[in-house]
Amino acid sequence: MVETVNPNRAMPCYLLVMTATIIPAANAGVKRADPQLRLEDYKQALRYWLLYEHPAAERILLLENSGADLDELRAIADRENPHRKPIEILSVPGNEIPAGSNYGYTEMQMLDEGLALSELRRRTTHMIKVTGRLIFPSIGQALDRLRIPFDLMVECRKLGFPRRGFDAFTQLFVCTHNFYDRVFRDSKREMNSTDVRLLEHLIFRKVIQFKGQPGIYLRFPINIDPVGYSGFKSRSYNSPGGAIASATRAALRVVAPWYWF
Repeated sequence: MVETVNPNRAMPCYLLVMTATIIPAANAGVKRADPQLRLEDYKQALRYWLLYEHPAAERILLLENSGADLDELRAIADRENPHRKPIEILSVPGNEIPAGSNYGYTEMQMLDEGLALSELRRRTTHMIKVTGRLIFPSIGQALDRLRIPFDLMVECRKLGFPRRGFDAFTQLFVCTHNFYDRVFRDSKREMNSTDVRLLEHLIFRKVIQFKGQPGIYLRFPINIDPVGYSGFKSRSYNSPGGAIASATRAALRVVAPWYWF
């Protein structure tokens, strides 16, 4: 479907939303569970985004849901912010994972509650949700390739052996605040212990219904590879396996763009 672009529509005004859980719940099932190690990840990522020279990171909202001390992060925002970017660092409750669900439930709960409290959200049009321990150096380049206006950019993927079906990459997605409120808000209630157990399943289910509609991008226009460590496995995304997967995706975008790998 061809998109109709209104030339009078204002450019997107982005809010980079970093989600953080410094002290994981006991049943989170993550290997990168040491609170001090995770805090260092968040500090490093925050420093990166404070220096990132693209409108994607002109305004930053960091949400944390475990009740941890945020003084070190606030000190970085105050003392290591050469461009004086507006930044909010908010503590929101909700680190308890319900039975039959996983940490994706608390991720969405954190977004629901934190976004409602944010003053910066009221002054922006789009949110860029990132897992707060990771950085995505190519996000600016990817956004520059999208036609304006747009409502959603997310990466949907085909699952490989031994899994089957499709899911969505949840460490990074971009959407208008209106889209979030209409489609994602309160959707955590749809998670269960069977077909929508993971956040990747939930996001895919919510966005696939919009496939083909104007302003909806269900694939990234380029590879946007994360830099950092997986929380689930505590493995660097720069590992040989990660590099092979990235190269494969890059090649398939060219030779078989219809294949959602």
